[in-house]
Amino acid sequence: MTVSPPSAAPATVPGRRAAPVRVVAAFAVALLAVLVLAAVHLTQGTADVGALDVLRALVGADHDGTVAVLVSSRLPRLLAGLLVGVALGVAGAVLQSVARNPLASPDTLAVNAGAYVTVVAAAALGLSVPFYLQGGIAFVGGLAAAALVLALARGGADGPTRLVLAGSAIMLALHSLTMVLLVLFEQETTGLFAWGSGSIVQSGTRTVSLAAPVVAAGVLGAL
Repeated sequence: MTVSPPSAAPATVPGRRAAPVRVVAAFAVALLAVLVLAAVHLTQGTADVGALDVLRALVGADHDGTVAVLVSSRLPRLLAGLLVGVALGVAGAVLQSVARNPLASPDTLAVNAGAYVTVVAAAALGLSVPFYLQGGIAFVGGLAAAALVLALARGGADGPTRLVLAGSAIMLALHSLTMVLLVLFEQETTGLFAWGSGSIVQSGTRTVSLAAPVVAAGVLGAL
């Protein structure tokens, strides 16, 4: 009669156990960095409100209108920056998954350039559209630019180099067209140059409150 050997315990792989720890540690460091940068961000602006003024406002000793400055301008700007950061991060991850390319991003696929040129073109034509429709126009423009880049790069099948080259060429072409429209229609496109350069200056929280549900829905859809 043969006796079967006792079953061996499953071997543990140290790398698999350490991976979640590294992810949690990286997330904690990133969250701490965001909190520190957010605190510094609240002290930046044209108004004469520094770090000490912000601290006094937090403890209820506001004598110079610091709370008004924070609520009307700096907090909305901070919320807009966080919202845009989340949206761009998720968009980059989705594009990398779709293209199966680690270099894919809203910049390298000309998504930003496509959205910018459509918004500027709509303003140059004198179209006055509500917030959500303007966002829809930008979305369609960015999607069309990304589709064109992926078509030229054969969906990224030829490697990351061709994808980046195609994206850079389309981005430069659309950026040139945008600059032409900004120069020719200077009055109609007032303020769009700063917006296209990344300005997130806010006056109140209305725009952020309108954009937040859209970003939340996009993030949930991406997940």
